[in-house]
Amino acid sequence: MAVGRISGPLLKDNLLRNGVNLAFETSLLYLDVVDSRVGINTASPAYDLDVNGTTRSTNLYATTQAQLGTFTISGNTISSSNNTINLTPNGVNPTVFSGTINVGNLALNGNSLTSTNTNGNITIQANGTGAINLNSNVLISGNLHATGTITADGNIQLGANSGDTITFTGEVNSNIIPAATNTYNLGSSALEWNNVYANTFNLTTLNAPSVYTNDFQTSGLDISGNTISTLTTNTNINLTTTGTGGVVIGNIQIYNNNITNISSGAVTQFIETSTGYVQITGTNGVVIPVGTNSNYPSNPQTGMIRYNSTNQYVEVYNGSLWGSVAGQSGGVSLSVASSTSITYALLFG
Repeated sequence: MAVGRISGPLLKDNLLRNGVNLAFETSLLYLDVVDSRVGINTASPAYDLDVNGTTRSTNLYATTQAQLGTFTISGNTISSSNNTINLTPNGVNPTVFSGTINVGNLALNGNSLTSTNTNGNITIQANGTGAINLNSNVLISGNLHATGTITADGNIQLGANSGDTITFTGEVNSNIIPAATNTYNLGSSALEWNNVYANTFNLTTLNAPSVYTNDFQTSGLDISGNTISTLTTNTNINLTTTGTGGVVIGNIQIYNNNITNISSGAVTQFIETSTGYVQITGTNGVVIPVGTNSNYPSNPQTGMIRYNSTNQYVEVYNGSLWGSVAGQSGGVSLSVASSTSITYALLFG
């Protein structure tokens, strides 16, 4: 390589180009005096300083903007002519650090992702069938709304305090089965459900102050309105008690073979309908209560029959007196203690 020197007296005259470009080693250093440009390793500089190669500087300061490839740095803005900016640090666990990053209407600061747009939404959306995975605990301080199906594995707790409420607007589309039998309640003595609508109740025990239904059926019994009937033809209805307890209907108690009016001083009546009659039938006959010529029963009614064990005959009460009965064909005659004679026709079934 040739080495040349320009002496001092000649330097000024050589640099006064008067519109003529100056080239050192063809393109090593090129002075474009026409466009006022300097080229390094280029004889056609396109910029005020055009370097065709690598430039190293301890400090690089650009007053207005700097352009690196497709990047343009101007003020506090970095832009790219191909709409893509890639930050790819090298090394183990590379990191790009920034105190705050604003992307569109999103601000990422520390561990917070917020929206800079007033009342703006934040949308996190996976591509295609991809999912959004949250691998740690999720705390939601506001409301949670989902338009699709919510599926949760493991245990689910709704509400943290007794005052919290859960509202079902939709319909339950599955069975509700407790985790352990005979352990959990539906409602409580303080907070009861109002109405329960169900097709079938399968209960071990029914404990209720009152039960109302239009129709109630067991395996062999039907209760509808004020009627109790059997579901199987020619089947008895059994009302049974234990110990000395009896079955009480109104004021009538039925215990063993006795029918007793439990209301003090009340009259027990067997009343026939229309032209019918009261018939008491037994294979061993009908027993008439034993009485004496005293006032037995204590409050007799007209037509009552008693057996007078003192006089050994049957008596009929005519409304004021008891009279004995003597059997006759087709009827009986009644003679009373007084001189009055009364005749009664009695029918025995």
